[in-house]
Amino acid sequence: MVLVLQQIHDMSYFYSIILTIVLVISIVILLRKKKLRQFTLAAQIPGPKGHFIVGSLTILIRRQIKFIKNLKQLCKKYKHSLFKFWFFNKLVVCVSNADDVEEVMNSLNCFQKNIPYSIIEDVFSIKGLITNNNIHDYKRNRKIINQWLKYSNLKSLITLFYEESRILEHILSEKSKRKSMELEISQFFELASIDTIGRTALGEEFNSQNKENHDFRNSYARLAEIYAYRLSNPWFLSSSLFSLSSKKHEQRNSQHLMHEYVNDLIQKKKVALNEKAKSTINGCRDEDCSYQKPKYLIEILLANEHQVTHKEMKDELITIISAGHETTAKANSLVIFMLAHHQDVQQNVYQELNSIFSDGDFNRPPTYEDLQKMEYLERVIKETMRLYPAIPIVLRQVQNEMMIGEYLIPADTIILIPIYCLHSNPHSYKDPDQFNPDNFLPDVCRSRHPYAYIPFSGGTRNCIGMKYAMLQMKIAISTLVRSYRFSPSKKCPTPKDLKLSCTIALEFSNGCYVKIEPRS
Repeated sequence: MVLVLQQIHDMSYFYSIILTIVLVISIVILLRKKKLRQFTLAAQIPGPKGHFIVGSLTILIRRQIKFIKNLKQLCKKYKHSLFKFWFFNKLVVCVSNADDVEEVMNSLNCFQKNIPYSIIEDVFSIKGLITNNNIHDYKRNRKIINQWLKYSNLKSLITLFYEESRILEHILSEKSKRKSMELEISQFFELASIDTIGRTALGEEFNSQNKENHDFRNSYARLAEIYAYRLSNPWFLSSSLFSLSSKKHEQRNSQHLMHEYVNDLIQKKKVALNEKAKSTINGCRDEDCSYQKPKYLIEILLANEHQVTHKEMKDELITIISAGHETTAKANSLVIFMLAHHQDVQQNVYQELNSIFSDGDFNRPPTYEDLQKMEYLERVIKETMRLYPAIPIVLRQVQNEMMIGEYLIPADTIILIPIYCLHSNPHSYKDPDQFNPDNFLPDVCRSRHPYAYIPFSGGTRNCIGMKYAMLQMKIAISTLVRSYRFSPSKKCPTPKDLKLSCTIALEFSNGCYVKIEPRS
């Protein structure tokens, strides 16, 4: 009797599995019938054959470390022309031709963002410039934030950029102790970058470089790890499924700490600004009138609180600090890495700095005019960002059918722009895989399609902070190169040994190692 009951139980379990599989397949078939127009148009677009149900998932995601490599191989296979693939039941069209990229990035029909930006919104519990799909709110908030990024205000931030760069220089000095040493450079730039943007955006000193624990930085780091975890486990792209994960509680706690810190800071700054206004006569206090003080982003947002809500202020601050420090830290690390592996280029940068700081004080802070003279360094930075864009891919959502090149793209398609591949298109660059700062000589740039180089994205949703980033990078790199000589590390002897992965930002899978030694 027991044996019979066991057999019945086993058969029931078996049939329940079969029923579940049949149900899933039936749902997929129904969805595909519902999307008949999309499938009909997609069939006319070239691309790899997708697997039933999961699409091309197995082709494109074989660990994050292979994602960029796989995508680059596909771009080469299709000769940098438009192609498609399926991500589960989502149609994805990849464009890495400058004309097609321009079409997409300037079209309001492609203004919307979906996955993975919706995951950023969920993980960090924010709706800032990066994730906001309401075009009215986006334009309004962007216009306000641009007040912080005017050249007149950026010039006043140079001193803060330099002070944080000097702290980094001192820390590296302590590490090297008058001898060459191998260092994983990105961890130091990450701390310097978040301290820099904390001071310039919030007017607050995080002191991360001095090893102080800080709620915002710690919370951001945990949430960034959770975001990467969800991308590498595609079933957790679903918020419902992720709610069953053990990491859901950790995400909620980190969100609370981050938001609580920014909420408290907004209230504190609001009180301080009100008190300052009461003590101000004719627009400025005597001690403040002799020079232009920097305007912090938080102050500018508070000055426009009749246009933006408290939540919008909080979300924009978290967005700017999170995205801003991450991208500049990666870019700075990679510039130092490339200088280490191209000694002739590093020597040219050093000679340029020698000529700029030839007035007897080689270690003085740079002026705005000095930074404009760093033309070769700027070319080095741009060439590094060509080969290693901090944001290697961007995605957009097609709202209504549109023509891209010779193909009609159906509505609800995800457009993927692999900036990493766009920047290595042989139609735009001779020897595209070679590091060559002369790619950014003025005459060469003028002869190239403007959308063949977009490290800060482009069009209606380009990165708002590109001028800020260039100033910060010039100051950080020039400060370090004046003091140190960088060379390849045994842990990463050639650029090919640098292992990269991708969430939205570029990631170092095994670190970004260089050898550092004092110049004197």
